[in-house]
Amino acid sequence: MTMVAAAVDGLAPGMDGPLGPEVDHVHMVGVGGAGMEGLARLLHEMGYRVTGSDAVDGPILADLRRSGIDVFHGHDAAYVRGADLLIYSAAVRASNPERQEASAAGTRQSSRAEVLGILSSKQDTVAVAGTHGKTTTASLLAAAARAAGREPTVAIGGWVNGRTQSARGAGELMVVEADEYDRSFLELEPWLSVVTNIEAEHLDCYADEADLVEAFVTFIGRTRADGCVILNGDDPLSQTVAERVAGVRGGPRVLTFGFNNHCDVQATKLKRVSGGTSFTCEDASGTRPLQLRIPGRHNVANALAVIAVAGVLSLDPIVVAAALSDFAGVDRRFQHRGQLDGVSVIDDYAHHPTEIAATLEATRGQMHGEGRLVVVFQPHTYTRTQRFQADFVRVLRAADSIWVSAVYAAREVPLEGVESDVIVSGLQGHDTEAHWVPDGDRALAAALDSCTSGDWLVVMGAGDIGARLEKLLTERRA
Repeated sequence: MTMVAAAVDGLAPGMDGPLGPEVDHVHMVGVGGAGMEGLARLLHEMGYRVTGSDAVDGPILADLRRSGIDVFHGHDAAYVRGADLLIYSAAVRASNPERQEASAAGTRQSSRAEVLGILSSKQDTVAVAGTHGKTTTASLLAAAARAAGREPTVAIGGWVNGRTQSARGAGELMVVEADEYDRSFLELEPWLSVVTNIEAEHLDCYADEADLVEAFVTFIGRTRADGCVILNGDDPLSQTVAERVAGVRGGPRVLTFGFNNHCDVQATKLKRVSGGTSFTCEDASGTRPLQLRIPGRHNVANALAVIAVAGVLSLDPIVVAAALSDFAGVDRRFQHRGQLDGVSVIDDYAHHPTEIAATLEATRGQMHGEGRLVVVFQPHTYTRTQRFQADFVRVLRAADSIWVSAVYAAREVPLEGVESDVIVSGLQGHDTEAHWVPDGDRALAAALDSCTSGDWLVVMGAGDIGARLEKLLTERRA
């Protein structure tokens, strides 16, 4: 892959980048999104002149500006003029004024997924897909590869310690978080493909579960013949996909990870330890003990996927184990936000019933039977709220007290008759105390005020509830 040193004014004279010889100035619409922000930095480090715009101003845009990337708050046709390529996120529609201006001017346009596809075709790419855990798994893998001296290029949406992980690396390896939303991951050309698990999700993009499974089959089918497919051996839908690809003559080999005896990489003897989990890993290289700083059985599964990839890459098992042990987690993935008046505060991205259940189980494991588990939940999108209403009620019963805010619409328009009060109604009549407070700030404040020393407050959702929590904690600690 042809890469050059970062240059604010564009590629060095005579140098061609991976996006084509005609591309020097790249303009990114929706640059404040997690995946877009990381891609902007990656392209900037490759030497492209990068500009961008976003409807929301805030810390991400401010940080991009500090990095020498010109970004604008709001959308205007003038912003794209002079660009050689416009890159847009999945949330940006063709009606956006900058996209309309690019169309009128004949400026080339590509989705974020298409650009990642181009970059992935130029390197030995490990694409990490799955309904749950792909951000953490990709982040663990990037940490392990860096520790082993592979210097990977990284394209991951999640942040660690308030900073993006996406960066250009000097090595031939690329680690990509492969998003199934809008079938974006079908643009990638991986050498190694990882599927953490598959469950019904994003049904605003897929007709049904079977359609989603077919997309994962197609994704795996794009894996290079000399590569490897690494799947969750305990997950039924992942196994369905494995059975579809295992018999393909001349295709990539298939490895599995999980907790069952038939898995190629297996975890046994799980034990909760202070702040995390210890376990024994068994694979072709032998048996060895490992320990994670991040809690939960689901994170052990994420680590097993990384160990399987590390084996294919011939990374030193001792170095990998140390990297996994040192990893403190991704921002908003069971992120400890400290204590306030004796109340432990956790911020988490969970927005699907399975993720919520895993987060609450991990929290109970840290509580040691002391205090109450108080939850603030901000449902994400109307279609997901409608689809999983009963499942949200079922998993949220694991909490002692629940405060539910209004649905965060994200890319959607409201659906008639669908609001988050249906979750609270479903919880009434059970042992769980449930409250509906549509305003997110008020829900957080009320939940925190209801806590006493020794309680745990867990805030969950993929919308703006994490930013609202940050604001509340800053105010209360002032």
